[in-house]
Amino acid sequence: MKVPHRILVCDDEPAARHGVIRALGSTSYQFLEAEEGSSCLEILSRESLNLILLDLRMPGLDGSATLARIVAMEDPPPVVVLTADDSLDTALGAVRAGAADFITKPYEIEALRFVVERTLERAALEADKRRLEEEVENLSGGDNLIGSSPAMAAVSDAIERVAPTTASVLIVGPTGTGKGLAARRIHQLSPCSSGPFVTVNCAAIPDSLVESELFGYRKGAFTGADRDSPGRIRSASGGTLFLDEIGDMPLSAQAKLLRVLQDGIVEPLGGGPAVDVELRILAATHRDLRGMVDDGSFREDLLFRLRVVEIEMPALCERGDDVIQIARCFLTDQTRRPMRLTPEAEAALKRYHWPGNVRELRNAIERATIFCQAGILQVDDLPAEIAAAVATENSGRDTHLAWDPGDDFQTAKAKVIESFERAIILHAVETNDGNISAAARDLGIHRQNLQKKIRALGFEPAIPE
Repeated sequence: MKVPHRILVCDDEPAARHGVIRALGSTSYQFLEAEEGSSCLEILSRESLNLILLDLRMPGLDGSATLARIVAMEDPPPVVVLTADDSLDTALGAVRAGAADFITKPYEIEALRFVVERTLERAALEADKRRLEEEVENLSGGDNLIGSSPAMAAVSDAIERVAPTTASVLIVGPTGTGKGLAARRIHQLSPCSSGPFVTVNCAAIPDSLVESELFGYRKGAFTGADRDSPGRIRSASGGTLFLDEIGDMPLSAQAKLLRVLQDGIVEPLGGGPAVDVELRILAATHRDLRGMVDDGSFREDLLFRLRVVEIEMPALCERGDDVIQIARCFLTDQTRRPMRLTPEAEAALKRYHWPGNVRELRNAIERATIFCQAGILQVDDLPAEIAAAVATENSGRDTHLAWDPGDDFQTAKAKVIESFERAIILHAVETNDGNISAAARDLGIHRQNLQKKIRALGFEPAIPE
């Protein structure tokens, strides 16, 4: 779905506007026209544009004043100024004021085409750069869709099947399972991947602001609306809109979103004509939307529109060895020095039930790298609840708890860690027939440190080294 570039030609002379359009070729671009600065700004407030060709000399709001207002906007399109003044100072002044380039009248047709193509290419490169920077930010810390478990294989297969289509997708699953990453992957593999990927967290926006954020507003629509705003939906035109936590969207906004899905138009707050948009909508939630339909807090017709395809993200505890694969990626991303997990630490990560899913695992590894003194991450470097879960499992085999129910947290934590260390060291020493050096290698710690641990725990290996 390649969307033609949309160019606004602003010039007070109709013949000049039509000449530009003929020179560039009406089949190559979509053109809009404005005869002075005010109408240029009005069109920009309601339309998504790729380029503005702006004459400097116009009655009313002239080109210089119009340019100043455009560049002051949030994420404006590039502006190429057209000037009949052959003074280089005038053109350079416009560039210093924020114009992307300039063309002097009368112009050669090939020169006009070259400047327009170059400006659009630069804008596309800048947009790609911003998207890549956003990708790096979002994927830092190992936030890729990692894993080869059957559960994740099913997710990857569904993404690859649905991405090339234009179908709306509802991504469901517990918090922290990577629903946003799945949405981004769908966008990357879709026909509109060259367009923007706009994320809206419905749970993070107050109900009173959801409609203005999504659908935009006209100047004066409410107190503080001192200028027009296009809204997130129009910003995503030509690309993908990802509505995270869609279950938190108020009913009033749900009704307007349904019209976007059905008719492809947006109605900004404050009135005025509706605006056509062409985009793909993805949504995600950890809520039971079917249950919300039953209790009247979510529209059934909207659910049907959003859930053309449903993808369920599995909880981390259902993903088997993916836990270790993800943990190793986090470990690599969060430290510049070589670092690895001991087998016991990996076993502890696999045994833990991960109620916070991948997000909790990332935080656990980040915390562990802070407290790890060497290049080997051990169980006691992990958060206490992970070590406690393992110690509880081990102590359950001995039919007693590692701590006293009357202990405070710090005392219980110390006992749990000591119990685990005792069990894991005994196991390593016994497995290696009392060979301390071999046990230390298995545990990933120095031999002298292991000997200190053994003395501190008050036992000696049954078989001397």
